[in-house]
Amino acid sequence: MPIKSALYTFNSMSTIIEFIKKINHEVKKSCANTRLFPSVMIAQAILESNAGKSKLAMLHNNYFGIKSTKMWAGNSVHYLTTEYQNGIAIKIKQPFRSYPSMKDGFADRVKFLQVNKRYTVHGVFTSISPEEQVLAFLKAGYATDPNYAIKLVALIRKYDLKQFDL
Repeated sequence: MPIKSALYTFNSMSTIIEFIKKINHEVKKSCANTRLFPSVMIAQAILESNAGKSKLAMLHNNYFGIKSTKMWAGNSVHYLTTEYQNGIAIKIKQPFRSYPSMKDGFADRVKFLQVNKRYTVHGVFTSISPEEQVLAFLKAGYATDPNYAIKLVALIRKYDLKQFDL
């Protein structure tokens, strides 16, 4: 039975802990020498992929909900997703990137952030703490959910994700 909180719904705490164990080494490799905090990336993967249980993650190795654009040369899939417009949640079908492996998905996520200048301009790569980086993502328009930053910080704290930043 799913566990519900004010911020998110997941199958169980043990599912999330197993997911963290599954991805933390690849996340740390992907974040090496980038100034990205692994704790933030892990929290984003938990939140965006429902701890790896979303179809987008399970079938397409897209743990961050990265959408396809005209500039994307790889494979794409279409899924219904929730977006927030003026604070109101709406469901729309969107194209998402599809990757052959988790490693490819994580590497492309880092590249996606590096080539989109809005993340540099808003301080994602100069943040001095995970909390500051979460706010920089919000300022850069990474997510439309008005509670996105609160949810990420809650996950970082609840699962002691800063241990992966060392």
